Amino acid sequence: MQHVDDPGPRATEKAGSVGDAAVRKPVPVVRNSGRGMVRRVLPLGLPLAIGFVAQLAISFTDAALVSRLGPDELAGVTLALSVFSATMLFGLGIVTAVTPRLAAGHRAADAGAVRTWFVQGAWLAVLVGILGVAVLLNTGNILAFLGQSPRTAGIAQDYNVGAAAGLPLFLLYVDARCLLTGIGRPRPATWVMLAAVPLNLALGYALTFGAGPVPGLGVFGAGLASTLVRAFIVLAVAVLLLTGRLRGLGLRNASLAPRLPLLGELLAVGSWIGVRILLGEGFLPVLAFFVGGFGADATAAHAIGLRLEALVVVFALGFSGAATTVAAWAREDGDWRALRDLRNALVTIGLGYCAGLSAVMLASSGFITRVLFGLHDPRAESMVHTLLPLVIAYLVVDTLITMSMGYLVGLSDTRTPTVVVGAGYWIIGLGTGILLSRLTPLGFYGLWVGVIVGGCGIGICVFARIGRHIAIVKNTRKKGDVNAGPHILGPGRSGHRHT
Repeated sequence: MQHVDDPGPRATEKAGSVGDAAVRKPVPVVRNSGRGMVRRVLPLGLPLAIGFVAQLAISFTDAALVSRLGPDELAGVTLALSVFSATMLFGLGIVTAVTPRLAAGHRAADAGAVRTWFVQGAWLAVLVGILGVAVLLNTGNILAFLGQSPRTAGIAQDYNVGAAAGLPLFLLYVDARCLLTGIGRPRPATWVMLAAVPLNLALGYALTFGAGPVPGLGVFGAGLASTLVRAFIVLAVAVLLLTGRLRGLGLRNASLAPRLPLLGELLAVGSWIGVRILLGEGFLPVLAFFVGGFGADATAAHAIGLRLEALVVVFALGFSGAATTVAAWAREDGDWRALRDLRNALVTIGLGYCAGLSAVMLASSGFITRVLFGLHDPRAESMVHTLLPLVIAYLVVDTLITMSMGYLVGLSDTRTPTVVVGAGYWIIGLGTGILLSRLTPLGFYGLWVGVIVGGCGIGICVFARIGRHIAIVKNTRKKGDVNAGPHILGPGRSGHRHT
């Protein structure tokens, strides 16, 4: 198996070295069985999904603690978290590019490749994280440029000064999570993230308000607590990787030298993932500027719809990560049936998840508006009830898109999907929404209809692209050239091409 143009992994660490036992553990990719593939994806996706929810809970905890300091502090930290999240998501996308390479190395029982790609992912996490720190340390200037008051921008600056060092630490955790997912063992990373939630609450409270001899540091303390918690996460994951059952990976024997060709390959693929995540995640918040023209009630209803979508779609990110791994395994095997079954399994899981969640949301709409979000204005509440079916429709579309994007990442197909997302949301979706909201009686609801139209267009293109990949692998297998498939699909093992 040729991984890169540099002889690297195979030349420096042959199969049979320390750690091959862990890499060679059988990884069955269920053939010709839709239900079997669902059973393969669920044990990978559920732990990852729970980990993403726990990750979200840490940010929620920070905001909840700071809210006790006052409304100005809450507003400032909310903006700080927005800047942090955007920077983090871009970095996460870049580092995630290492997952299919780790998964392919594991599938081929190439311990050297697994170790080498993990180390390069760590280098990339540090380098991208340092650049992100530079952005976060200028949070106040960024927000002031965007028109925020000096006081609010100053509060946001204080928080991110404390939180900035946590960004490279978080990206190192992402690299470790990619490794664990790529070898089919995501649970350790999830347990660590779950343990971090109560730790963040306790440490955040102590550093924000003070505890015993520890003085309260306000919003800076809340940011500093998140950094210390991320340091704990990295340390805990490192211990897990170097001891116990995962010791067989042989990471102690890995060469720590950076390899520029490999880093360049990851950056070329991962940058598209980062941009695509920002285009997708940033669309609904930007749409709020257009919603504002329809009044405060429409803005409140849109804010609730946005929060609901963000809370529930985060679960789909776990299955997106699982799809990346299983697609990379199937790609390594040249197994078109596994790729086909994975596509069908993702649709089954996505629709089942959305159906159950939609039923809950419709049945508890009153609880959502009055209790969960504290909305008691009759007109605004009525708008939320009217908007809810559109939110659910978008939830279905976005869930399927999110999962299928992970599938394409597993095939190292990242450029075209990014272009599709940009055109689908920012040109088709936004354009259609503006036209419907201004030229039809739909009003503000027309903006959400436009979002759904754009999402459907993205979904159609993405699933057509998946079908094309499956057909390429199938035709390649028929011709008897098993090794050609991955090179056609993307940069994969040769490191030279991507679609």
